[in-house]
Amino acid sequence: MILYIISLIIILSLLTYIAIKQKNFNVIIVFLCTCIVIYFLSFPKQCINSTIFGAKIFFTAVFPSIFPFLIICNLLINYDGVNIYSKLFGKLLCKPLRLSKACSLTIIISALCGYPLGAKYACDTYEKSLITKEEWKRLLNIASNTSPLFIVGSVATAMMGMPKLGYLLLISNYISCIMMSLVVKPAPYYRSSYFRNEDEAVKVINLGSKLKNSIENALKTVLSIGAYIIFFAVLLDIISYNKYFDLILSSLIPNTLLKDLVKYFMLGIIELTKGCQLISTLNISITLKAILISFLSAFSGLSITSQVYSFTYKFPEFSIKTYIKRKAVQGLFSSLTTAVLMIPFNKFSQNTFSGNLTGVSSNVVYLVLIILLLLPLCIHGIKKLLHVS
Repeated sequence: MILYIISLIIILSLLTYIAIKQKNFNVIIVFLCTCIVIYFLSFPKQCINSTIFGAKIFFTAVFPSIFPFLIICNLLINYDGVNIYSKLFGKLLCKPLRLSKACSLTIIISALCGYPLGAKYACDTYEKSLITKEEWKRLLNIASNTSPLFIVGSVATAMMGMPKLGYLLLISNYISCIMMSLVVKPAPYYRSSYFRNEDEAVKVINLGSKLKNSIENALKTVLSIGAYIIFFAVLLDIISYNKYFDLILSSLIPNTLLKDLVKYFMLGIIELTKGCQLISTLNISITLKAILISFLSAFSGLSITSQVYSFTYKFPEFSIKTYIKRKAVQGLFSSLTTAVLMIPFNKFSQNTFSGNLTGVSSNVVYLVLIILLLLPLCIHGIKKLLHVS
């Protein structure tokens, strides 16, 4: 077994050397795909079960929640929703984030639904020439948060049995998006990036035609998301149930708990949901669990990053490397925020693995959420008062 692992490492190292020397990484991709095909042929039952598991998650959880919402959002855009929402919420949402009013609908969709819809509608807005290239790049990392339903319902309630912790994680995730808007500098001309003739009459659009186009677009998008979910479910099982992977980790990290922590975190980097579920089962403090899950939620994982790339690949000006680096920074912001918020949270909560929490009222949670929504406006007001650019 050891000889097999050593041989595999030597082969992969040689292929990497050849790829770097010839500036052709196709060799490595072909080699990895060949290994996956061999694994499929060696363990067909496990791969089929993984595919069924991924398909079950998609059809029972993702499809029912995303598909109708996609249709409605497509109709909103087709019926001049970007212009209407920019008038209603543009100054409140976009000005503190240093974005133009045309980004307001994308920010709202992302805040309510999370990945990867923020990226999809950011691309749609850019494709319609409503925002500039530089603003679009910023928007991809600002309208980039996990779904409230996922973090509060699936992670905090179902996995950890601590619903109120979900609001803390959600707040951290939103704050990390706000911090990204302060870190990623806008173009000097961002204020003039949205052009529209106010006297232009809105054309009467055939409802049947637009509904048909919206359904087709939504179906194409949701099936693409489903394909990524199923593929990464299979890939994750290939890695997580591979005894060679466990053997390498065990040789590097003798401590069992630390080895499991590193393994589950690495799996979370690949696929967010599975990583959060595995980390929630570890025998570690609630604070550490929250910090790790907060990072993964903000970073999103390679599965969701691939879904984002499925919308952005057609734009050559988009850099996936820059996007991933910024997501890593956002993950650090989110985890640091969670670490700070967990200090008062633990004072009002029983820090137990059973998840029985007392002392935090719903009114406090709602008050914090309202403060969070007003935070960008307050920051902008302070900066304007102090004349800070």
